[in-house]
Amino acid sequence: MHNMNLQLIKKKLKNKIWMNIRGLFYENYIKEINLIQNINYQCDSNQPRMLICYLTIGFISNLDDPIGRTQPYEIFKIIDVFAKLNYCIDIIGNNEVKGVEFIKSKKYDLIFGLGNTFYIMTQLQPEAKSILYMTEHHPTFSYVEEKKRIDYYRKRHKKKVNYLRSLMHYNENQLKPVYDAVITMSEVEPLLTQYKSPYTIFPTGLINKDFNYSKKNHLIARKNFLWIGSSGAIHKGLDLLIDVFAERNDIMLHVCGLNAKEKKFLNIKGTENIKEYGQININSDLFLKIVGLCTYIILPSCSEGFSTSITTGMLHGLIPVVMKDTGFNRLGGNVILLDDYHIEYLNDKITELSNADTVDLEMLSKQIYTFARNNFTLPVFESNFKNIIDNILSKNND
Repeated sequence: MHNMNLQLIKKKLKNKIWMNIRGLFYENYIKEINLIQNINYQCDSNQPRMLICYLTIGFISNLDDPIGRTQPYEIFKIIDVFAKLNYCIDIIGNNEVKGVEFIKSKKYDLIFGLGNTFYIMTQLQPEAKSILYMTEHHPTFSYVEEKKRIDYYRKRHKKKVNYLRSLMHYNENQLKPVYDAVITMSEVEPLLTQYKSPYTIFPTGLINKDFNYSKKNHLIARKNFLWIGSSGAIHKGLDLLIDVFAERNDIMLHVCGLNAKEKKFLNIKGTENIKEYGQININSDLFLKIVGLCTYIILPSCSEGFSTSITTGMLHGLIPVVMKDTGFNRLGGNVILLDDYHIEYLNDKITELSNADTVDLEMLSKQIYTFARNNFTLPVFESNFKNIIDNILSKNND
């Protein structure tokens, strides 16, 4: 009884404090709503319920302003697919563990997504159908490969690096259970020990509305390489490219999306052949200018789900240069795969690419552009996702 009274007093006190200060933090509060409930509710007690564990940013953003991310739009399409299957949908942030307290008493027929909330809810409700959504490479692969990169950086620059990417959204514990199905954007091989037939899907990319494909002067553009990233620059191989390009004057590296903290850490100096733009709006004239200068988009990342910087580059006719077995093998003849990440190899490979036949480059660029427009747009994503979900649910209903 004493504990109940104490909890009641504590709750009232917290509510009173919040009512007095909420106005000061309203902007922060409104941007961090990580639980949205009852999407597509039909006022029918027999309506099936599902939980999506992913991102809520699309529901709390002004979409007239560029978000600069593809995931919110893909989530809208994911919700469309499930809504047309008559589900009442809740969506919670994939790592919003505290939010589980507000929904764990609900009974879900289907749980879809990733992260800590997905793991917790599927453990709490094992009778619900479960679909794991892998937007990154398997964490075991990612962790091992990132450690190699960090050790290599320390060996070259005598500086300590902390892990910046691996295990952020997935960990081995979350992947121990065998869920009813798994959909991955990355390589399927690490999943084959648990799943007979993992499903694969391409992400979308961002498209500059003013872009029109046209022939390019690859004689000059083949000397120009674009890297687009965000956090985790060493994970994404930018340090390797800096070490290569900083020692040369015949090639040019364009760097977009690098945050200030990592820029300072990597100590990008004002060398003429490494141009750093900071955060960039894909819909800007500047982005079109950079695309016009470059033949290649390069990402020697140690592990990816399937980077949307690469899909975005390909949607603008750039030729992707990426590491083999890191998430891009499904591109087949529409990609240049790197076999190694060491400086000597990259230096030789970049030399080879910067002297490639211009006629071949034009043909490959056009082929890649066409492939991207047929595979990385929202309507295609929605169609592919619908087919996968229909297949999963029909198998589970057999």
